Amino acid sequence: MPWVFLDGVTTADIAFRASGGSLEELFASAVDAVVAAMVSEPRAILPRDQRLVSLRAESVEMLLYELLEAVIFHKDAEGLLLRVAVVEVHGERGEWSLTATLRGERIDPQRHERASDVKAVTLQGYAVWQAGGAWTADVVLDV
Repeated sequence: MPWVFLDGVTTADIAFRASGGSLEELFASAVDAVVAAMVSEPRAILPRDQRLVSLRAESVEMLLYELLEAVIFHKDAEGLLLRVAVVEVHGERGEWSLTATLRGERIDPQRHERASDVKAVTLQGYAVWQAGGAWTADVVLDV
């Protein structure tokens, strides 16, 4: 699994570690972890709705942060559960951008058993790093 929930990091929130062989894989894995914190079975989410996201940030860490916040925003504002269909990350040293196609559907209480009400990504324990050719992120979600 490209992500795992972490025990013992925080008592009131949810922490996870995501990884990928590329930034694109890391970003998709991290979004999947956020969605898994929201609903018990993320694979039950059907690709009925689509949202295009374009983001810019000064660091790869903040770019991932902004993408995760966008997923949470669409859940809160539109009742949408979204997963990454396609994501492209570009940049280096102070100028990062991404374009992503997110697909999913409106929350259906009959089909989507809610796990937690994720409110935000926190900066507590937040980190993104590259080692041995792989990218990893530690993220704590405010629930």
